[in-house]
Amino acid sequence: MEGKRILVTGAGQGIGRAICLELASKGAKVALADINVENCNETIELMKKVSATVETVAIKCDISKTEDVVAMVQTVAEKLGGIDGAVNNAGILGTLARISEYPEETFTKMMDINIKGTWLCIKEVVKQMEKQGKGDYSIVNISSIAGLLGFAYNASYGAVKHAILGITKAAAAEYGVNGIRVNAVLPGSTETSMLRQFLPAEHQPHLEAQTPLRRICQPVEIAKPVCFLLNGTESSYITGQSLVVDGGLSIV
Repeated sequence: MEGKRILVTGAGQGIGRAICLELASKGAKVALADINVENCNETIELMKKVSATVETVAIKCDISKTEDVVAMVQTVAEKLGGIDGAVNNAGILGTLARISEYPEETFTKMMDINIKGTWLCIKEVVKQMEKQGKGDYSIVNISSIAGLLGFAYNASYGAVKHAILGITKAAAAEYGVNGIRVNAVLPGSTETSMLRQFLPAEHQPHLEAQTPLRRICQPVEIAKPVCFLLNGTESSYITGQSLVVDGGLSIV
């Protein structure tokens, strides 16, 4: 990964931050994008503790807005000299409610950010990669085990995470000829602030008891598989795939 130019959305916290720290440890150049750019700057400070010489750029971006995504990709190309890989991690959880009671405005926001946003990022990144010529490129989309399973009171989140898998397969089929691999990582319950919005601490023992490994995931345990898929040396013949990282929860 030394010198590879990687764009990470949702880089300001949680899984996105962990991915950036892992990339810093591997010598990559990293563009960090988030709707809250101050959080990106905090991530960069942590990255510098991992690698004092890491090359970074922080970008404010609302991935649901075409103009923001276009500007983000242009900035990365200008500041880092191109894009070798991208992690589409930015997204929101929405709320918990039965379908009949789910707020339409929240459902629409979920579609705009999680589906349209991921689609826009892929759209603009592959354009940039095509400009650079055929090469060794990789895109990793962050889905969820909710993209495989059905969870009550969570239909909107399940819908967007299922959709990301469809987008991943289509993009892999379309752009393999350009040397662009596209894969998805599907985390299980991961220790982040977003998880805590839905999982009170007192409910954690029950979740752990359901999981074969008997614990929830740490963000770095998602970051390492993501970096594996970004690394063309280690995953050169893998594309269009869904890598489940859930401690075995989806098999029980």
